Amino acid sequence: MARPATTDDKINLAVAVLTVAVAAVFWSQRSYTTQHGGTFADPVIIVLGVLGLVLLVLGLLRRPVGRDSEVEERLPVRGLVLAVALLAAWVAALPYLGYLVGGIVFFVLMAVLMRTERPTPRAVLLDVVVAVVVVTAFYLTFTEVLYVRLPELEF
Repeated sequence: MARPATTDDKINLAVAVLTVAVAAVFWSQRSYTTQHGGTFADPVIIVLGVLGLVLLVLGLLRRPVGRDSEVEERLPVRGLVLAVALLAAWVAALPYLGYLVGGIVFFVLMAVLMRTERPTPRAVLLDVVVAVVVVTAFYLTFTEVLYVRLPELEF
């Protein structure tokens, strides 16, 4: 007889279903304007879907996933919900704030949210500097190298 499902099993199943659903939505929304437009995107979506299915099977079999360390931490459900809500807010704000401003704000808020200790002004300043550098680098890579248009700030 199978052992009863633990909280970890339920979380694995929920994450697996969400991952497969996201991969399915990405797959259904594909529309490439060039012949090789999906050269990178399609394999990434397929790998995402396969990994979601593997996690789903492991969850259904109630196999432990990702618990190799001796020190186990409790899943910070509150932090995870806040992170998902912040991500959804960022996506909703993209058309208005643009990629640069919205990305920097999101990055800084997420960095402060992820801190385990109380943030100091110096740490927040470091987060802002890192956010500006990383988001600007991604913006320039997409717009100047890959020629992908990203949302701009609306006035």
